[in-house]
Amino acid sequence: MALVALALIAMAPPLLAAQEGARTELTEGREALQRGDGVAAEVALRRALDAGAPPQSVAALLGEAYLQQQDYANARQWLGQGNFAPDQRRHGFHMLGRLEVAEGNLDAATEAFDKALKGDPGTAELWVDIGRLRYRTGRHHQALAAADEALKRDPKDPRALEFRGQLARDGEGLVAALPWFEKGLKSAPDDLSLLGEYAATLGEAGRAKDMLRITRRMIELDGENPRAFYLQAVLAARAGNYNLARRLLWRTNDRFDDVPAAMLLEGILEMRAENWALAVEMLDELARRQPDNPRVTLLLGRAMLENGDASEVIARYGLTAEQADASPYLLTLVGRAYEAMDDRAAAAPLLDRAAAPAPGGVRPLAVGEAGELALFRWGDDPARLDAAVPRLRKLLGAGQMDEAQAFVAQLEERFAGSADIEVLAGDVALARGEAGRALELYSSAANIRRSFSLVERMVTAHRLLGQGRKARELLRAYLVQHPQDGEAAEYLGYLAAEEGQWPRAEGLLRFAKAQRDAGGRDPLLYATLADAALRRGDGQAALADAEAGFTSQRTNRRTVLTLARVLDAAGRKREADVLLAKAKRLPGG
Repeated sequence: MALVALALIAMAPPLLAAQEGARTELTEGREALQRGDGVAAEVALRRALDAGAPPQSVAALLGEAYLQQQDYANARQWLGQGNFAPDQRRHGFHMLGRLEVAEGNLDAATEAFDKALKGDPGTAELWVDIGRLRYRTGRHHQALAAADEALKRDPKDPRALEFRGQLARDGEGLVAALPWFEKGLKSAPDDLSLLGEYAATLGEAGRAKDMLRITRRMIELDGENPRAFYLQAVLAARAGNYNLARRLLWRTNDRFDDVPAAMLLEGILEMRAENWALAVEMLDELARRQPDNPRVTLLLGRAMLENGDASEVIARYGLTAEQADASPYLLTLVGRAYEAMDDRAAAAPLLDRAAAPAPGGVRPLAVGEAGELALFRWGDDPARLDAAVPRLRKLLGAGQMDEAQAFVAQLEERFAGSADIEVLAGDVALARGEAGRALELYSSAANIRRSFSLVERMVTAHRLLGQGRKARELLRAYLVQHPQDGEAAEYLGYLAAEEGQWPRAEGLLRFAKAQRDAGGRDPLLYATLADAALRRGDGQAALADAEAGFTSQRTNRRTVLTLARVLDAAGRKREADVLLAKAKRLPGG
């Protein structure tokens, strides 16, 4: 026994040294992970294993190291078995959940996150990942609850504040989101992800100088930061400096080539340079990715027309223009294409329909607008959202209201908590004449994503309920939160004109006109501006606007009558009479 004791005593120093070495390497590995250096973490953790650290105590950390390197095969070797030491169990299943998300196994990711929470309240970081997964799978309201739970765990956590700010930006507005990012930057002033979100939101809110200051700080921290250069390119394009925007976009080193917003920017830059073929190529690729995005449709159609592809515009969008809910922009686009083909008989009814709605009137529904639905895939299931949207559109278009209601009820049950489904259900309710119910559904969805197209629907519901004041207040509140949104300003301007508030209408509509990019001219906007200028006695401005509207659409009865009225007020009665005679020959005359 004495000899055994002596042997153990002799072994103790090397054993303790080995244990201390393993602990040191584990600490170095954790520090490397916090820095985002997966390679250094892997090296340190491998040394910890060599020093005798049990695999169960290293598995979660080593799996995270491989995740940071995007080496998913090796990450799964360490995470897939779930063989974690008790004090590493939560972290291990958290990392497994991240791995499943990265590989698109969303159900498995949910299961892993549930295991991480078993008997554990979870960290702010874990709840952020859970919230992002819920949002991605259409459980939007549950995602918002997860974000709030993350902040309960750590009110200063940068990722939790970033996520909550992103949700606030979508559901409340740009201005409402800024304090969340500012709070996060107090805790982590050099966090590039937070700085990027803050800069992007400042830019969208029209605070260009502040945005530029933040992007410069990003470049100080990372001289090759692609997001900073992309945001500066957006800023330059908005200021009309398209050559600078192009140079800045080049400095992203192709990192944003597949990002839809950057593709849109590049397409607009090519249009500004009148490189119509290149613009068509870029926007055509974007349209394939976002087939229901009305802005992309308009820009691509405009580029095709300028490139001499009028027949392609008709082939691609002609059937859509025949639908009752076709937007005025799309109708104008296809009408101009027919004009370019010298088919004025086909162009005239489309252009007349484009100008037919009275300013501020109830606008038709557009089920499945881009930006309204996050299309997530569910295999070959016929009820998946990208199949459900056109199916519901078809039912509504055919007046099959009971069938539409039954179908949307099925979707509500399947996708509980989805803001997208709430919008669809609201569309069905509004089509059935249930404006109050529609407003409830739209308002709930707006807590998640308050897009302008959703606000338009809410305005429609309010007006059908005789709540014109609430409709105007809703639009004004949206414009406060999105001060650069020309569409909101335009709609609010039409409502002001409808009420005879011409000075306010003109201010809003001129702002809306200034916000327009390469999408072309809107004859209704120019005609209303001409009316406003004429009422305040500025005949020169009225003539300029009336002529611009007439030039953009010569077969539009509204633009013809407006120009005739302006010419008559200027004492050019003969020209006015010619136009009045022309108006009588147009549809509706």
